[in-house]
Amino acid sequence: MSSSPTLDPLSTGDDDPTVFEASEKALGDDPSQPGSGAPPKKAMRGRRGLSLLMAAIGIGAAMVYVTSVRSVSTISGMKAGGQPLGDVPFGEVDGRLVAIVQHFLDEPIALVLAAPGSAQTATDEMHASRRELGFSVDSSAASAEAKTLGKTGRPLSDLLSRTRARAGLIDIPLPVQIDRKKALEFFTEVKDRLDRGALDARLDLEQHTIAPSRAGYLVRVYDSMVALEYAARAGEKRVQLASVVTEPRVREEDLKDVDISTVLGFWETKYSVSAIDSDRTYNLKVGADHLNGHILKPNEVFSFNEVVGDRTEKEGYRVAPVISGGELIDGLAGGMCQIASTLHAASFFAGLDIVSSTPHSRPSAYIPMGLDSTVVYPTTDLKLKNPYDFPVVMHYQVNQGSVKVELLGKERPNRVIFEREIKTEVPFGVETRSDPLAPAGQKYVVQEGYPGFTLFRRRYIFAKDNVPKSWSGIVPLAKIMTEKRPPIQPLSQKQWQLHYPATTQIVMIGSGPHSLKQKVPPPSHHIPPISPKDKPIFKMLK
Repeated sequence: MSSSPTLDPLSTGDDDPTVFEASEKALGDDPSQPGSGAPPKKAMRGRRGLSLLMAAIGIGAAMVYVTSVRSVSTISGMKAGGQPLGDVPFGEVDGRLVAIVQHFLDEPIALVLAAPGSAQTATDEMHASRRELGFSVDSSAASAEAKTLGKTGRPLSDLLSRTRARAGLIDIPLPVQIDRKKALEFFTEVKDRLDRGALDARLDLEQHTIAPSRAGYLVRVYDSMVALEYAARAGEKRVQLASVVTEPRVREEDLKDVDISTVLGFWETKYSVSAIDSDRTYNLKVGADHLNGHILKPNEVFSFNEVVGDRTEKEGYRVAPVISGGELIDGLAGGMCQIASTLHAASFFAGLDIVSSTPHSRPSAYIPMGLDSTVVYPTTDLKLKNPYDFPVVMHYQVNQGSVKVELLGKERPNRVIFEREIKTEVPFGVETRSDPLAPAGQKYVVQEGYPGFTLFRRRYIFAKDNVPKSWSGIVPLAKIMTEKRPPIQPLSQKQWQLHYPATTQIVMIGSGPHSLKQKVPPPSHHIPPISPKDKPIFKMLK
């Protein structure tokens, strides 16, 4: 009696023909029949082996994925803020991010200013770190994203993240915030640094050409802050600052028919050419350059502060002696009052209207008392008005110890007499001060005293045909009035009352040890006394 065939539990049954045939029949093919199309035994064994291999690979990959998801390190190849952060144990991620964030905040951002609507291709560009601009980073949010990337539990999504990370395509953006108060302070400083005023077209009186006009621009702070926030979110390293164009008031075409054939008024003042006063000399040239070639249109009011602008280091000015409260002290842009006073005197004799003029708190050595004019930006101004029906052009020259101002235009129809009448004179006082840096007993003067005056300044304007051509320089008004002809009547006359407080003489007395070296007194700014023949009345015709 035959028994049923038995199979080894580990056997596939491939060596038993009965099993093989039964399996083939079950599949509907009979390998014993020719042309049945049944695959050979080896092919069948290959398919089954491949299936088992694929199953094994799948199980292995699943086990690797599960292991990776459960690992406590970031995935390979990832970056954060442009810096490597892959394969970092979770315990070290926060520390690594601190270094990445510091590097990120210290990186420079380019702030670019190009005037909109301008044909100029040049741009102003400056750089500042993200930290200076008020950037901050939420490190905890960046840490959380770094630890979960590629470990979400969604196989396909995680596989894609890991593949892209290994290819260097994943860079976690750092969550950025901007301190608006700090950014506002920074952009306010940027505005002070980059703002550029418009330049009017001017006559170049040395080259006899027209210096072209140039548009200016002003930084728009709040709009620029918005641009910064957009750039921060986009991770950009360049920020286009917002600006607005300021157009010049005078263009080249406005100057084609300007007549500068006649000197309407002229004045010259002297300055020290010694090395110790070199900064003051430099300021004189910077200030004169702002005014040289300036055109005052018919009936236009000129403002010294408006045309020259703020006297700052950015504009090239240096520290030099200035008069403040009746004393000479060091101040920025010392010398600008000489530029204004020389213009004031030339304008006085050119017949321009003196709209606003303020004398110094003490007379000046470089100009007769009564013709000076102090300027302080933005509070104290010199304002003039052109009363003629033609433009007046300012011509400055600063060289070889003199400041010269010519006011050019058509021939003026008048002559001008300056008259100064002193009403009161007050003697100056003397003040002594202790100087512990000078040896005891040394005495020296740091400020010369000068009397105080109250006076009237008068201007008489005469028709030029009614004034003898032989009159020039200082002429007694009495001589004019006693000519053997009908009395001369001025076309106009105006009077101003001026006051110059007395300047205290300051004497320093050494109070230090006798072993100290004798102190060298400061340079003397001596003001010549008024000649007795010019009291109480002094006159000048031009």
